Amino acid sequence: MTSPLTEQLRRTPPGLHGAGDEYWGLAWTALAWLEREIQPGMATLETGAGSSTIVFAAGGAHHVAVTPDAEEEERIREQCDRLGVDHSRVRFEIGPSHDVLPRLHVPPLDLVLVDGAHGFPYPILDWWYSAPHLKVGGRILLDDAFMPPIGVLVDALRAQPGWQVVGAAGHRTVVVQKTSAELPGWDWEGERLGGRMNFRYLPARERAAGSLGHRLFRTRFGFALVRLARRRSGLTWHKKG
Repeated sequence: MTSPLTEQLRRTPPGLHGAGDEYWGLAWTALAWLEREIQPGMATLETGAGSSTIVFAAGGAHHVAVTPDAEEEERIREQCDRLGVDHSRVRFEIGPSHDVLPRLHVPPLDLVLVDGAHGFPYPILDWWYSAPHLKVGGRILLDDAFMPPIGVLVDALRAQPGWQVVGAAGHRTVVVQKTSAELPGWDWEGERLGGRMNFRYLPARERAAGSLGHRLFRTRFGFALVRLARRRSGLTWHKKG
C-alpha cells in the first residue's frame, strides 16, 4: 500500500540524480514504509539522497543526507519547493560517506537509511560509522540487500547480539533494529557471511586440502577431535590463545 506523497512521486518520478528523467531510488514500497514510519521531530540520517530525502523532509524529521554530489542537493531542494515540502530541517553533507561520516556530528538517531555507494566495502563502512549514533531501539534500513556487499552485512547483523533483523520494506530493503550498544565480537564464531565457508581464493588443486585441513583443525568439531586424540595419547593439548 502506497502513501500519499509516495503515490504523488510515483505518478511523476523526479529525475534527481543527473541521469535524465530516469528514476533511481528506493523502491516505492520502501518509500511508502518511510512515509508511514517517519514522525515529526525524529533525528534521521541517510547515505545517498533522492526521493527518500523528500520523504524524510515531508515527515518533519531533522534529517542529514550524505551525498558526494552538490548538484543533487539543488535538485532535491527544488523538487521539495515544487511539491510544497518544507526542507528547512534537512542538512546536506557533501562528500563521500567514508570521508563524511567519521567526522559527522549528529544527535542520537532514530532511523538510518544506508543507500549510498553499493560496492564493497562502502555499505559496511556506512553501517559502522553510523551505528554508534543510532539509539538503542532505533532502526537502520539497508537498501538493495540482494547485492552481495549489502547481503553480507545483513548476514553479519543477523548473527550479532546487538542487532535484530525485524522485517523488510519491500523486496529490496531490510529493516534492522539496534537492540544494544554491544560491539560485534572480536572473533569469527562460524557465522555464514555471504554464504558457506569456502576456499575459492586458493588454486583449484589446493582447495580440497585447505577445506579439509580447516575442518579438521580450526573448527569446534576439529578441536574436539584433536582433544580426544590427545587424551587418548595421554598428552595435554592447549588451544592457542
